[in-house]
Amino acid sequence: MKIGKKIQVWLLWAALTAPLLGVETTFWQVGSYDEFLQGTLHSASLTKEGELTLAPESRLVFNPEEALALSLARDRNRNLYVGTGHQGKVFRVDPQGKASLFFKAREPDVFAIAVGPDGAAYLGTSPEGKVYRVTADGNSKAFFDPKAKYIWALAFDTQGRLYVGTGDKGQIFRVDSAGHGTVFFDSKQSHIMCLALDKSGNLLAGTVPNGLIYRITPEGKAFALFQAGLPEIHDLALDSQGNIYAAALGGTGGKGTPEVLVGPLQPGPTPGPAVTVTVTGSEDEQKAASKAQNPPVESAATPSFNRPTSLANLIPPLQVPQGRGALIEILPDSSAETIWSSNSESVFGLAVRENHVLFSTDANGRIFDLNPQRDGQQLTLLAETHESLATRLMLDGSDLYVATSNIASLFRVGATPSREGSYESPVKDTKFISRWGVLAWRAEVPETTSLEFYTRSGNSDRPDETWSDWAGPYHNPHGSPISSPPARYVQWKVVFRSSGAKTPVLDDVTLAYLNQNLPPQVRSLNVSTAGERTSPTGTSSSSGGVVATITSTAPVGFGSPSAPGGTLGKTPVTLTWQADDPNGDTLVYALYLRAADEQEWHLVKNKLHQTTYTLDPSTLADGKYVARVVASDEESNPPETAREAELLSAPFWVDNTPPEVRVLKQGVEAAEVVVQFEAADSTSPLRSAETSTDGKEWRDVQSDDGIVDSRTETFTVRLKKLEPGEHVVSLRATDTAGNVGIGKAVVHIPAGMGPGR
Repeated sequence: MKIGKKIQVWLLWAALTAPLLGVETTFWQVGSYDEFLQGTLHSASLTKEGELTLAPESRLVFNPEEALALSLARDRNRNLYVGTGHQGKVFRVDPQGKASLFFKAREPDVFAIAVGPDGAAYLGTSPEGKVYRVTADGNSKAFFDPKAKYIWALAFDTQGRLYVGTGDKGQIFRVDSAGHGTVFFDSKQSHIMCLALDKSGNLLAGTVPNGLIYRITPEGKAFALFQAGLPEIHDLALDSQGNIYAAALGGTGGKGTPEVLVGPLQPGPTPGPAVTVTVTGSEDEQKAASKAQNPPVESAATPSFNRPTSLANLIPPLQVPQGRGALIEILPDSSAETIWSSNSESVFGLAVRENHVLFSTDANGRIFDLNPQRDGQQLTLLAETHESLATRLMLDGSDLYVATSNIASLFRVGATPSREGSYESPVKDTKFISRWGVLAWRAEVPETTSLEFYTRSGNSDRPDETWSDWAGPYHNPHGSPISSPPARYVQWKVVFRSSGAKTPVLDDVTLAYLNQNLPPQVRSLNVSTAGERTSPTGTSSSSGGVVATITSTAPVGFGSPSAPGGTLGKTPVTLTWQADDPNGDTLVYALYLRAADEQEWHLVKNKLHQTTYTLDPSTLADGKYVARVVASDEESNPPETAREAELLSAPFWVDNTPPEVRVLKQGVEAAEVVVQFEAADSTSPLRSAETSTDGKEWRDVQSDDGIVDSRTETFTVRLKKLEPGEHVVSLRATDTAGNVGIGKAVVHIPAGMGPGR
């Protein structure tokens, strides 16, 4: 079924993207076991190969309105017994599905039930419990008291002897038909969790906390067959070939069933003596009988069948820690192999049907069917009960009975496919508002069967009343246009139908969608003049109305008097920006400038792909400027859906004119030459000044006010020890744009005023 999937996806992609001019369509495909497992199955099965089919027909047989269904057994008349917790009740369900409250123990939990050769039901209660014997006509008595905290398992051998697995001392008792028991085996473990007998009459036992499986001869000689890597062996089952199957589990921190199922007891009345209640007749008669026989506890009215129970909302969820699970096969030659394992599911119930192993887990109450063939295993997720865990499994002919917990229920799973089932996909988050393309699938649909698909969409991460209704049905497997409204989240559903013994087989489903084209985001635009940067303070805007606030306290820069290396010269203006696109589109940029005295933007450069651009300031008139960068995703989208965004820089200055230097006054005073210069710049502040006499080396000079920082500054140069004659005193002033202006004064020193005088 999986061959050709890639070809189909490519053809679908080509068909959908051809008219979209570069818009990238996304395909969400669900087709593997792990992908399908994220959805919800209703009367649907899933194979390890990733094929969905109709599940075997199943129905709810019994709902006792209790929290936990802990044990399950069947007598020779095909009556079923369901032991529950935490009210110590045992229910009997006859072959017609009629249920009654069979027994009420003073202890809260019934973990073990076994039917003896005499036809009576033997019930193991906990904690500090006993083994009760209850006959079919309702007579009950305490049969055996192991003086143990827990009774986890009961099993009869061919001689009618009862074995009792206990905790928390990990002992097994053997009890004769008169109720006299002795310690048969002391495991030195904490708990004996499960018991089974092989064809040779040996007793098999699984333990906690070392995950041991013992084989014990009728004489009491024990041999450790296997030690699991998990702390608990929870259940054991054997097939007709003598193969042993073991359910191993361990929760977080190595916790097993004792920590999971035994917790704070539900509040209730003080325990009284054990009570047997057999209820028949109409519902009203059942209620009356229950109240008359057991008034302190509660009404034992016939539980609801095939309908939600009103008690469901009152029972707190079973807190099953995420655990690990493994299914182990031990062959008659004692070789062992782990044939299934999980880091997130624990195995609880086991049953063997022909050469298939059926097992249940604590993940949505799942039931699996595993055929452990030597040439390759075949695994099928048979059904989901949608309860916290499927506690026990039991076969009755071809029918499988499943006891669940959190809401205690009894389900019957048949051998023929259901007439109808469905599967709901997981919710897909497309990240943005999206419009939907087509829904396509690959399947085998035999005659007398059909598939119908539906979709719904919404903008909350979980479907609720704000989501659209299910749209459909869609019938064209090659591509049915989806009619659900555009949204961020989407989900699809398929309904399986069959009027015969065949079932449709769904292989994979592909849903096409196109994200809404969101505008780019220009996050910054900086101006650098010789290493100093300016950043915008304001907003970036887009044609779609998306506004991003960019805040900066960086000052406006005016440049540097020297280029790298220390040489004087003009420094270019460099514009640098940062931008991205939520859809991952390729961006192209346009750069604009506007002077302070201009009304319109003037394009400097278009179709830029880099995020930096250098301006030659000599090409611009002096003045104050603002830059504007516009980002567009036009290269990734058709014109009608292309989006853009823009951002303005902080103001910056262009200055190509050097400062003007002039002499304010000059003279000779007491053998000292004094020259006062004025340096003025029309655009930029002055940064520095230097003076030189008679062409000798330049030396720094401070302004008269002590700091060179204004557009106009005065500088007073005082010179002593000059020889008589003519001297040239120069002043070189540099503005922050790197422009240099020079002025000079010619001074005459009369004879007789030189340094020798």
